[in-house]
Amino acid sequence: MEKDILYTALENFYQTSNLSLDIHSLSENSIDNDYDGTLRLKNECNSVDFLFEVKQRLTLSKIHKTQKYFNRKRTKNVILISDYIPNSMKEYLRNMQLSYLDSAGNAFITNKRDLFIYVETNKNLPLAYKKSNRAFNKSGLKVVYQILIDERVLNKPYRYIGYISKVSIDTVRRVIKELLRDKYIIQLTKKKYKVISKERLLQEWVTVFNKVLRPKLKQQKFTSLNPNLDHLLKKQVSYSIGGELAAEYLSNFLIGENAILYTESSFIDLAKKLDLRPSQKGKITLCEKFWMESDDDTKNIHSMNQKPYKFVHPILLYADLLDNPTSRNLSTAKIIYNTYVKTIL
Repeated sequence: MEKDILYTALENFYQTSNLSLDIHSLSENSIDNDYDGTLRLKNECNSVDFLFEVKQRLTLSKIHKTQKYFNRKRTKNVILISDYIPNSMKEYLRNMQLSYLDSAGNAFITNKRDLFIYVETNKNLPLAYKKSNRAFNKSGLKVVYQILIDERVLNKPYRYIGYISKVSIDTVRRVIKELLRDKYIIQLTKKKYKVISKERLLQEWVTVFNKVLRPKLKQQKFTSLNPNLDHLLKKQVSYSIGGELAAEYLSNFLIGENAILYTESSFIDLAKKLDLRPSQKGKITLCEKFWMESDDDTKNIHSMNQKPYKFVHPILLYADLLDNPTSRNLSTAKIIYNTYVKTIL
């Protein structure tokens, strides 16, 4: 359990709400390790107890695992505590009637009967990283992405890793050093490495990518005179399709209402070829492509989706869906994860 997250969240909740959530018990020595302890919310008249679980950098898969356990505890009130919870994820938790608290003191707390507390400060504490954050800064995230989609990259020359990641050789060196330090990878020989915590690395990457790298990528929204997004699949131009359109074809579950086109081309030139018009409310987003693709990558992606279209890697598609976590997108993200992502972890 991340005790610093717990104590910071409780202190800031008191500062923002003037309400006291106290630690009633901890489960460190309990046989049942599925929750971290019990919190007690007290006022002058009564008190309410909550089982709690602390999660660093909350992700969809962490929520699903927590839900599975707490669904078995139907008579218990539960609360999820994290250092950072994206606003869209907070909305999802509120819709699911799942209580939450973050390190900034933002909270939604309910016993699903007569208790309802909602605190939103419109502030978030910055994501904290131990010692340094080069592996999860803008450039480092590009390297980690390449390792996630094909861990054999780890044993390629640094120059090659830098090329496909669009970063410097020095960045590659620093990222690998930090992944070793934080026990995401181990060194087998002088020049050979192996990923040992790929699931943990994936969940860290997805969360931080959507917060740190995605907003830094050049992107612009467009609209099309053709309301059917399928026409984007038929164009012989240079882009990789992500977002809901890709999810529709890879999951056979979602009806895509938007698309993200990752490209190295000029947005103006590509928009002309696709007959797109700039629009802040457009459902087609052109986004800067932050990676280089090898022939092996393309073959692997096509063999997975059994379609002749060029979709982004399922790991990036998973991140796309979690960046817009509507109920349907979250359900689809779970399908993408179980069908494609899980098989390569």
